[in-house]
Amino acid sequence: MSIALVIENEIEALQRIKFVLELGGNKVITASNSEEGFFAFNKNCNSIDVILVDIEVLLKSDMEMLKKFKKTMPHIGIIVLTKHEYLQSAILAVKEGASGYLKKPLNAEDLLVAVKSALIKKNLLLENARMSKELFEQREYLNGLHDSAVKILLNMLPDKLPTIPGFNFDVKYKSCDAVGGDMYDVSDIGDYICFYVFDVSSHGILAAVISTIIKSFLKNIEYNYKQGINKRRFPEIVLDLNLQLFFNTAQNVFASLFLGFIDKNLKKLYTVSAGHITQYVVKSDSSLTPLDSTGPILGVFEDSGYTCSVNLLEPGDKIFLFTDGVIEASYNNEMFGNDNLLKLLKDHCKDPISSSLERLMESIKYFSKDTFTDDITILGIEIEK
Repeated sequence: MSIALVIENEIEALQRIKFVLELGGNKVITASNSEEGFFAFNKNCNSIDVILVDIEVLLKSDMEMLKKFKKTMPHIGIIVLTKHEYLQSAILAVKEGASGYLKKPLNAEDLLVAVKSALIKKNLLLENARMSKELFEQREYLNGLHDSAVKILLNMLPDKLPTIPGFNFDVKYKSCDAVGGDMYDVSDIGDYICFYVFDVSSHGILAAVISTIIKSFLKNIEYNYKQGINKRRFPEIVLDLNLQLFFNTAQNVFASLFLGFIDKNLKKLYTVSAGHITQYVVKSDSSLTPLDSTGPILGVFEDSGYTCSVNLLEPGDKIFLFTDGVIEASYNNEMFGNDNLLKLLKDHCKDPISSSLERLMESIKYFSKDTFTDDITILGIEIEK
């Protein structure tokens, strides 16, 4: 349960928000203007988890309200509620420290998901701050960071891939000693299969934290799709995630993402790639369909744009997803490379997906003498004949 402070000058809207949040199990404190909002915040700041504030209230205070909230509680989640005509002001509020914004009229499910995400992010930031403080205070903690990061990342990995009639799945994952930020998942969300692979640029605990933020965001997408919300909004999903990382992470931290959806009935593949290396569909005749990047990496450019590629799948097709640790595996300064990868994909195109991934991983280990400087993730999807 979270405690939310809602500052909204439209009384009917305020009551609707209060009703939805309380129905979702949250405790709600309300205020109808900036004076009431400041009073409620000062009285309850140590217990409030998230603040929802109308953009018009913020503008009346020339954003001073937002600045005071962030100064007093740097980790507090602040969600700006805005009408379309104030959208640019809402974006400015995000730059000033707000967690994000919601457009009016509000959707009940979007509202609950936004509050949940803000709470998760607050807890992550508090945990990160706590660990950072201990890192400076205790030399022994430096050694413990590696194990903590490993535990976080391993706990986020799916226990097993789903069983879906007409499809076979397999994965090979190996974490390097430096603990990178590779992550993958496959989910059955009704009419679609949702799957992804992403790779965070950093290593160690920072990679684990950023991976948790991305994983949480993608889990919300899965929830929305299961509820029938945002169907076929694939590029906008990645656009929203990019803005989350751009405004809320260090500028030297970025991630690549390959996000895909398969229409189970039509066997159509929809993919959006945010700066991820080229992935492949391997046909039964050994021909390859490249799945190239459709937009820039996440977290670097505010004005990034993304498009969706569409491919028709056939029985026997295999989709191979991987991170750059595969082609960058090396020994004596020689990389495994894309040519070796493509040759293996073609040579084993008729093998079951599990056999294809096993031989690919064995080849990489043999080439690199089983030494890795980056995580390796290989995810395979096979359309049954």
